[in-house]
This record gives sequence, C-alpha cells and structure tokens, in this order.
Amino acid sequence: MTASLRVGRIGFANCTPLFRALEEGAFAPAVTYVRGVPTELNRLLRAGGVDLSPSSSVEYLAHPDRYGFLPDLSISSIGPVASVLLMSRVPLEDLDGRPVALSPASATSVVLLRVLLEGHLGVRPWYGAAPDRADAVLWIGDRALREARAGVWPLAFDLGELWMARTGTPFVFALWICRRDAFDRDPDAVRGFYRALVAARHRAYRSYPAYARSAPEADWLGRDGLLAYWQTISYDLTAWHREGLRRFAGEAARLGLLPGVPPLEPLPVEGTAAGG
Repeated sequence: MTASLRVGRIGFANCTPLFRALEEGAFAPAVTYVRGVPTELNRLLRAGGVDLSPSSSVEYLAHPDRYGFLPDLSISSIGPVASVLLMSRVPLEDLDGRPVALSPASATSVVLLRVLLEGHLGVRPWYGAAPDRADAVLWIGDRALREARAGVWPLAFDLGELWMARTGTPFVFALWICRRDAFDRDPDAVRGFYRALVAARHRAYRSYPAYARSAPEADWLGRDGLLAYWQTISYDLTAWHREGLRRFAGEAARLGLLPGVPPLEPLPVEGTAAGG
C-alpha cells in the first residue's frame, strides 16, 4: 500500500474521538493528514490538495462526477447536534429581511439554514452581515459550543434538531469524500483506510469515557459536557441517513442551492466491514 494518501482532518471536537481511535488502531495505513475547517478541506479536495476527507455533504452533492464517498460512514446527527446553531435576537419567523451572519467555516450548514428558513418557513433574511451587526449568526463546530456556553444570545436554534422535527430523518453534515482520480490511482490505499476507519468508529463509540478524561476540549467544555456532546454525533451512514441526505438534496435543489439529487452510491470498497 502506498503511503501517499492525503487525508483531510477536521480539528473540531466532533471528530476528536474518531481520529484518536484511528491513531490507536492496530492497523492504520500510513497517511498524511491535512488539517482544516470544512470549507478549507472542500477547497483542497477540489484542487487536489487532499485525496480523501470528511467534508461537507454539499461538496459531494454538487460534484458527484468528481467525487465518490465511503459507505457506512458520515458525521451526522439524529436530532440535536449542539454544534450547528443559529444564535438569534428574535424568533425564526421574525428574521424575514433581517441581517444574518454566516460562518465562513461552514458549507453544508449554510445550505441547511436556507432550506429551513426559506423552504420550510418562507423566511428570507439578508445574508452576509458581520456578526456584530446581525440579528442572528450561524456558528458551527467548537465556536458554536463556546457561544452556547457564553449565553450572550437570547435564542439558540439547533439546526439538527429543527431538521429532525420537520423531516423525521437524520441530517448528514459530512461524508467521507474521495476524489475519483485518487481512488482510480490507488484503490487499495483507499480500501485500507476505509477498513481502518470502520474499526476506528467502533473503537471511538466504546471509548468516549476514556477519551473524555484526556481530551483537550474537556478543559473548556467539561468532561460531562464533552461526553454529552459526543453522544449527539452519529458516525454512521445507514439507509435512514441516506434518506435524510436525499431529502435535503431535493429541497436544496428546489431552492436553486444545488444542481439536483445525484445517485447516493458509494465507492466499491466493501467486502471489508459492516456497520451502516
């Protein structure tokens, strides 16, 4: 197996257990990790700077000819996610025409916000305001967790919770996306990393308490808070998850935010593990 596989690594707390489990795994293929927030990793995927990454689901949905994705694996929520929050001064229904600031780290969450506001509520804010001049701000990842703890905003809306309440399906924030040319160049490397990922997911799920004792995020979130947060994260990609992803793609396409609903067929890496 080649050691040239370049893998994106999100530095948010939601990925900490998975990457720690990867590093501890008895079999972990040699890879080069490239750190970044989701939008940075999306750009690197597009430019060929990384071969494979946990990246925004909208990146795959917009470019299925360029990418494939790994089966069984995602970064999702089944209800509240706690780290994708719209902090607001007013109720959602009152945001029509008002300024809303969007996190520069996010791609999928921005589209989800628009689907929920415009598609479900018929509310059309003015997007692009600076956070200090906005009536609402979309935060993701660790920044969202910190803002929630600060309690400065009177209202906080969890987008994972809103999606589940309105659709009855999980929300897939990120897929493990692989460039098709990288898979064609070295399918064995991708298959080996996939096997390591599936093993790491199982190890992560059963290791949350141990990981929380030494995770750096516990310094500001607290051990119990970190455990509660990790328990909102789903690393799976079941038929139910795909149903939610398909519905999201369709609703975003109707608003002109995505070109359509592509096939949700993963790369042929299986025969290696179960789990979704």
